[in-house]
Amino acid sequence: MFFFSTKDPIIQDMQATLHRLQSKDAATLQALDADTESTLAGLPLEQKRQKAIVEFQKAIKFAKNEDEPDGHTFHSRDPLTGITQTHLARSTPKLGQQVEDNVLPELQAFGQGNPIVWIPTGIDGILEHFKPKAKFKVATAAASQIALPDTCKVALLADWGADNDHAKRLGDLAIARGADFVIHLGDIYYSGSKAESETFLRNWPLRGADGQPLAGKSFALNGNHEMYSLGRYYFTTVLEGLGQEASYFTLSNDWWQIQGLDTAYVPFSISGGTEDASMKPQWDWLLSSIKSNPTKKNIFLSHNQPVSAHLPEFEASYQLNMEFRQILQETNANTIFAWFFGHEHRCIIYDDTKTSFKARLIGNGAIPHHPQKEVAPDKDETNTGCTAFVAVNKGTIGDGTVAISTFALLSFNGANCSVEYINEDGSAFYQTEHW
Repeated sequence: MFFFSTKDPIIQDMQATLHRLQSKDAATLQALDADTESTLAGLPLEQKRQKAIVEFQKAIKFAKNEDEPDGHTFHSRDPLTGITQTHLARSTPKLGQQVEDNVLPELQAFGQGNPIVWIPTGIDGILEHFKPKAKFKVATAAASQIALPDTCKVALLADWGADNDHAKRLGDLAIARGADFVIHLGDIYYSGSKAESETFLRNWPLRGADGQPLAGKSFALNGNHEMYSLGRYYFTTVLEGLGQEASYFTLSNDWWQIQGLDTAYVPFSISGGTEDASMKPQWDWLLSSIKSNPTKKNIFLSHNQPVSAHLPEFEASYQLNMEFRQILQETNANTIFAWFFGHEHRCIIYDDTKTSFKARLIGNGAIPHHPQKEVAPDKDETNTGCTAFVAVNKGTIGDGTVAISTFALLSFNGANCSVEYINEDGSAFYQTEHW
């Protein structure tokens, strides 16, 4: 996978395509006119052109204003920009090759003096952007209510779909440590395209005798990057490749319930709210599972964060946090025992005394960035603090300039569960938790 240490080449690429649209470049218009798959199909060519121009203008403006966290490889939060990253990465001579994990993000960029040649992606990105959204799939008890053995190990990987050495090491470690189940908490980079989804499946660590991902033990949640391609390949290629019915599921035994949730189909929502009623079956499934098993401890898994120590992410979590409060109102105050999530490329143990559940961020699953430096939660303009934490993974790999990647291993033994936070070099980030 090719990494971008700056947004400049992506913006330049979009600007080049925008210019070709505005100047009515013949080849660009021909490709736009030939499209039969996107939601633009059937419209007059000039109307297609104008819609494409508006989308590129919006994406370029968003990308220009988007924050670039210090030392992080750039991954846009804008869908069209993410799709452009996918096509741009695939158009380089590095296609199919892994970038050495010990190379700093600054040296993995396009630009002057870099051996990677910038090749404009053309109209493909906008046509992909305008394809229809995947249909939300409804889970059934027969296929998505999975028995969790009384004694077993469950590996949680988050923001892991990057096809690099960090991800490979974590996957290998999960198997070496005896994982019976492997669950990805979402994000296949850059846009969850078909090719990226196929690579994700090829890299899947838990495999059967036939060499394929072990169905019934392998699960992947939906992430915002999968939704940049509007979930078309997550809901087909990924789910079918893992033998997974829907984007939500429950693993349960007599003591525990692991609730895998889709919070990306509608960003930061379990229910879909007023935006998409097709997600309501997930909400009903979750509440029914909790109410039908009031003595079991629930561990929630999602891509998006319900809490955060960082102000932008804390504010983004508002809707999901409100749904969490609604769940408590409809069940009881102790409904959620723990919640693991990703999305932020960090690893943080939040303060259990400040939340009503054990909140654990494990989003440092593959993406290279500089080591974490947090010493206190951010504060808003009223001096109110974000979510407090007790530990931050400031570990490094290699020469000490790249943050280490981590996964969580849950070991169940009847009513007991222990959690290890294991770094890619095999070291422990945080002391084993005994729940």
